[in-house]
Amino acid sequence: MDNIGIIGEGKMGTNLLYYLLDMHFSLTWICSPEADLEKIRKHFRKRLERSLDAGLFDEERFQDILIRVRISSDLNDISTCDLIIETIIEELEAKKNLFRKLDSIANPGCIFTSNSSSIHPSKLIPSEERKKQFAGLHFFYPVALKDIAEIIVTEETSPETLEKIRAFLHSIRRKFLVLREKDSFILNRIFLDFQNEAFLMVQEKKATLHQVDRIVRDRFFPLGVFEFFDSVGLDVMLASVKNYAEQDADRERFLSLIRKLDELVSAGKLGMKTREGFYAEDQPRDPGNPESDDEIAGILRESYFASFRKFCSSSGIPPAEIKTAMDEYFGADTPALS
Repeated sequence: MDNIGIIGEGKMGTNLLYYLLDMHFSLTWICSPEADLEKIRKHFRKRLERSLDAGLFDEERFQDILIRVRISSDLNDISTCDLIIETIIEELEAKKNLFRKLDSIANPGCIFTSNSSSIHPSKLIPSEERKKQFAGLHFFYPVALKDIAEIIVTEETSPETLEKIRAFLHSIRRKFLVLREKDSFILNRIFLDFQNEAFLMVQEKKATLHQVDRIVRDRFFPLGVFEFFDSVGLDVMLASVKNYAEQDADRERFLSLIRKLDELVSAGKLGMKTREGFYAEDQPRDPGNPESDDEIAGILRESYFASFRKFCSSSGIPPAEIKTAMDEYFGADTPALS
């Protein structure tokens, strides 16, 4: 697959495009009709010129990239692609509408993938003819630093499609997990169980928000639970948690977290991008109660391990392989089963 289409000019679409620039692919980057294409193209060229001036590549490479990359808002420009990666907003209907349009434009052999972090690919298949060539292809941000991706296959995804996606990921030097839909988004869902437990402890006043984040940073992951929520964006988290809850047999346990996220989003508190979410920009960090740190850490650890064991069992993926994927996801050594 030499001709790759990326749809979406958001954080992930842009990041994926720049990561693939160093490969051999012809790239078609489709931005939304509302996007300022002139501004995007100018920024793209300036970024290349800075790399050229810094000696990161020579003039020949600079011209080669300009030839290989097409930036457009016309979906028809994607008609010759071998692989399409959708990275638009995390909304089911928006994605379904997009794939319906693509179905009448893309060539018959084109593989359709969605970078969705929470929506099953089977919900997005636009037609009977495309069902064998459709899968989830979930990258993590930033792509260059997160050496892991999830391939999510439906019951209809053909072995040939899976093999081509595997070959593509090998060619761009990404490790990957192959998941059935029932185990889809496994890394996020393991972490969500942990996040939900942390939220419930704060809600029940067993710990403060600041205390939980300090313990998480010190003993588990590089970023606190509520810091993570604010950095991703509470609107994005709300959509994702709702989708994950729909897939969980015990979905009611997420209702309190969903209500809180909905309350904050409705108030316009979206996290770092609005300077207020779980944290406010000028909010002081309290020290918490160190005497209870071990108890809180123990509850969080057991929650994490229980989720880890659950998904190892259901997916059939060896614990060491999921542990390695979690390490890549966080860019750090994560807790291991003992």
